[in-house]
Amino acid sequence: MPEKVPKAIKRVSKQDLVGLSSKSERLRLGRGREPGWLDQHLADDARGSLRAILLEHPPKPCYRCLVLIKRADREVEHFLLDVLPEDFDRLEDIAGEALLTFTRWALSQIPLSPLPVE
Repeated sequence: MPEKVPKAIKRVSKQDLVGLSSKSERLRLGRGREPGWLDQHLADDARGSLRAILLEHPPKPCYRCLVLIKRADREVEHFLLDVLPEDFDRLEDIAGEALLTFTRWALSQIPLSPLPVE
């Protein structure tokens, strides 16, 4: 059983997320989007990221992950999804230049609020 949250950022496709959400549903783990919603609202070629942020235990040890992906309407969707460690490990890492490109894109999606003049 893992004792800490991995630092890797994983690449996910629509198919990955539908499968992981279905498994999470069967195991009664947390999921921010239902498999049917994902299938309906994500483009077939959608690619996004999954990053573990917490180690959860009940009812099974899993990582609570933050998912970031574009919907079919090109808006950005982000939600939490519980993923078993072995499923997390099987996903492809985002690394090197791809990680830098992804980080720039992800940061550009954060809305900025104007700071007060003072």
